[in-house]
Amino acid sequence: MELDQVAQTVLAIGLMIIMFGIGLSLSKADFIAVLKFPRAVAAGLTAQFLGLPLAALIITQLFQLSPEFALGFMIIATSPGGATSNLFSFLMRGDVALSVSLTAIATVLSLFTIPVVLAYASQLLLQNSQLVALPIGRIFFPLLFLVLLPLILGMLIRSRKPGWAAGLQRPTASLSVLLLIFTVCYVFYLEQERFITYGGQLGWIVSLFFLTATLLGFLVAKAARLDLRQQKTVVIEVGIQNGVQAIFIATSPLMFADPVLAVPAVLYSILMYLYIFVLFIILKFLRL
Repeated sequence: MELDQVAQTVLAIGLMIIMFGIGLSLSKADFIAVLKFPRAVAAGLTAQFLGLPLAALIITQLFQLSPEFALGFMIIATSPGGATSNLFSFLMRGDVALSVSLTAIATVLSLFTIPVVLAYASQLLLQNSQLVALPIGRIFFPLLFLVLLPLILGMLIRSRKPGWAAGLQRPTASLSVLLLIFTVCYVFYLEQERFITYGGQLGWIVSLFFLTATLLGFLVAKAARLDLRQQKTVVIEVGIQNGVQAIFIATSPLMFADPVLAVPAVLYSILMYLYIFVLFIILKFLRL
């Protein structure tokens, strides 16, 4: 069952609002901050863009998931987190400046990594599926319009009208959360039979994937000899993914147009916040 026109429109608008909100919080300085802490940025990007897709591929093959669910994991693995990762870095006393810089760089890089990784992954994973593998251009151009343009618009407002940007950040963030909730609930409604049938099994695998992501972030940050605040930031950045973007890629008629692919992203969007909250409580208890 495909998403109806209203849901597709809401999802596309939601993705644009999220990217616009990220742009409102960014400046040119956030992109050149890599010169300030190169090891930390390199560690975060390595874990996000190399480690996470590889971990998703290994886990899906280890548990012999269907081609559709396996590709769904690859989609969520290639969609780096948005502004909520900056919020959690602040709440967990991480390095907020590093978090913002990683968000900025990862958002732009993902425009190029998502098409390449998913084009290859779809060819690899969909050999025994009715779904058709997509070429790079079919994935790149919708993302260019829905991700890069709103991001640039938000940054322009931040640079020209900082007062406007400050005033727009909170309502934009609130609207983004509401749209994520709508998207998750609607896909759950469309694919409720699959959630009932596979939810238990996929829930454990999604949980394992999240734990793998956070452990990967920690190990890479530790290997890069980052301080505790930077380690926490890298863990959060790698663990939190952009659920709305992943669901859009899975369900949009411009891309894969199959809500089944969105099932892992929906589960991840729910569970990642639960586990991040648990991590927050643990860090508070340990006074870290």
